[in-house]
Amino acid sequence: MSTSAFSTSDDIIHRTLSCQAVKTPEDTLITVYEIERCVSWVQQSNFSKVALQFPDLLLIDAPSVAKEIQNSLPEISVFILGDTSYGSCCVDEVGAQHYKADCLIHFGRACLSPTVRLPVLYVFGRLPIDTNLCTSEVKKVLTQDFKAIFVYDTVYSYAADDVFNKLKSHFKELVFSRLLDPSTTLESTSSTESQNVFNDVDASSFHPIHISSNQDHTAVCKCGRLISLPLNSTIEDYAFLFIGTSDSPALLNMMMTFNKNNFYTYDPSKASCEKQTININKGLMKRYYLIERTKDANIVGIVAGTLGVAKYKDMIDHLKALLKTAGKKSYTFVVGKLNPAKLANFAEVDIYVLVACPESCLLEQSEFYRPVVSPLEVEMACNQAREWTGDYSTDFRDLLPGGSMFIEISPFKESGATDVSLINNKIRTLGVVDHLDSVGSAQQTVAMKSDSSITTNIAQNAGEFLAGRSWQGLDRKLGETPVVMATEGQLGIAASYDNEPGS
Repeated sequence: MSTSAFSTSDDIIHRTLSCQAVKTPEDTLITVYEIERCVSWVQQSNFSKVALQFPDLLLIDAPSVAKEIQNSLPEISVFILGDTSYGSCCVDEVGAQHYKADCLIHFGRACLSPTVRLPVLYVFGRLPIDTNLCTSEVKKVLTQDFKAIFVYDTVYSYAADDVFNKLKSHFKELVFSRLLDPSTTLESTSSTESQNVFNDVDASSFHPIHISSNQDHTAVCKCGRLISLPLNSTIEDYAFLFIGTSDSPALLNMMMTFNKNNFYTYDPSKASCEKQTININKGLMKRYYLIERTKDANIVGIVAGTLGVAKYKDMIDHLKALLKTAGKKSYTFVVGKLNPAKLANFAEVDIYVLVACPESCLLEQSEFYRPVVSPLEVEMACNQAREWTGDYSTDFRDLLPGGSMFIEISPFKESGATDVSLINNKIRTLGVVDHLDSVGSAQQTVAMKSDSSITTNIAQNAGEFLAGRSWQGLDRKLGETPVVMATEGQLGIAASYDNEPGS
């Protein structure tokens, strides 16, 4: 038997982990993790139980950070959250509530999605960056007549003002962007041309996509960033200069959202600046392909990829209503951290839709048994009122009432209207099918082609799919198995049971 599709015990033993954690030196620990700011925040709010959330790469520093905070605040209780239920960029409110925490301090890279249950303080950390080298490398690639928007990954936010001030005189126009930290109000930025528009902005009040203006500037809020543009300018007039790695989820999120703009990245780990050559149009066409796959699906799995992002329940309810209108059966799955093996257990599901934060909803499709799509793609497939324009959003809150891309669900005018799939050229049914008028059983669809007829069995729910399987599981033989007394089993652990020699 070929073992290419399966893992063995030997594979696990010899597997090389990609996590390369490096312990922060003691003399910089207080600065990197902003211990004084954490202590001040806890004191001012009178919290008594503090959860500290670390990603895998920073867990090596977790005991030292917890010790520093505990020594500064001996009267409070501090505990560490390591293995988060979902992505490490999101706040693990569920894990913190298991220990009845009053608040949570999130360390490391963050997607900045708003939360609803607990007060949260973000400490992004400080990955090293040489600001002088960054400035010189960027100037080699970008000419002075460039109009650019300056954006950066959260782990380099501490150096953003310094880099911006060194670069702004080089460009014809360089626009500063500021992180929308839901836990704080925005302070004035060092860039004088943006100062007025940022001073009175409360980050927590912003919807994921929001545009407002005053006499001099237009404020655009997207992808967890607040961008201040001159009043008569549009976002399409600018290129983006991103400080961070080319594989950053934040960069992919912005490139999909601002898909009409050019992107340039400076990678501090490589000390190089380059234009992003990823073909966004090709990426958008892949998403359009997934829209067609969604139209073909009969059974859709709604996967909860977060339990902490605000309005995730509203999005799940919205998807259920939308899929019901389109005549599709939906099931909701809460499986924790997502991986291909978990979703492969449900063969009856034709396609999955992932409700997650903007930086976690675009997955590598090749690893999964069934396609995993975003809520926007389900909207495109099942809402007749929505048309494909090329505009894209990874934030599901945009699709809810009050969002910039919200469109009322439009029911299909004709029940059981037919359409031709662009994937397999087969006839598919759109809308709710009236089974009382259908010929044959409820799970049969007859499509005519020339002089021949083709009959296909299509399961409308998981029960029908199970009934059509050749093997439905072990036979329970109810009433045929004799009742026996329970007996004591083996004692010990797998490495050495009590009844084994030498134990």
